[in-house]
Amino acid sequence: MGLGLIRLAGAATVRLDLSRQSRAICEEPAARVPETVNLAILDGGAAINIGQALGPSAITTHNWLGRRTPLHATSSGTVLLAHLPEPERERRLTAALARYTPRAVTDTDMLRSQLRSTRTEGCAYSVEELETGLNAVAAPVVTFNGQVVAALSASGPSFRLTAQRLREVATPVRTAAAEISARLGHLGHR
Repeated sequence: MGLGLIRLAGAATVRLDLSRQSRAICEEPAARVPETVNLAILDGGAAINIGQALGPSAITTHNWLGRRTPLHATSSGTVLLAHLPEPERERRLTAALARYTPRAVTDTDMLRSQLRSTRTEGCAYSVEELETGLNAVAAPVVTFNGQVVAALSASGPSFRLTAQRLREVATPVRTAAAEISARLGHLGHR
């Protein structure tokens, strides 16, 4: 019972820390990238954005704070889905996948391949999958016990955050997510 209680307390503390620090967590990478940065957590069958900082550009994405987004059509959702325990991940892949744009992945085998790439690369990409003209890249936020509890993403209009630039932005996004993970007690690789 002692270890279980410690795990439960740790999980509650992580959520509280993420919620309390989310603004500060997002501001630094938003200035560095510079695009809109969101922090999302798993909420039932969706990702929900609990923190956001807008980049300095005049043309930016809209307010995503508090918005639930599908796991399979967003970079944050893909990160969260990719790091679920396999039985839970597979259970979620049995439902039909909604097509939000012509580029949205709705084939479960293709999505499984994306999830493997996400775990290997340490980030996920969304190229006009949720909305036409919106691209994003996300990386996992990991706790002291190796559990992915959130995803940090940078998103922007596709004319500025091109598919090629997404690859460049992935590095600072992964770095920022690793910094947050370190604040949560994560000491290295999952």
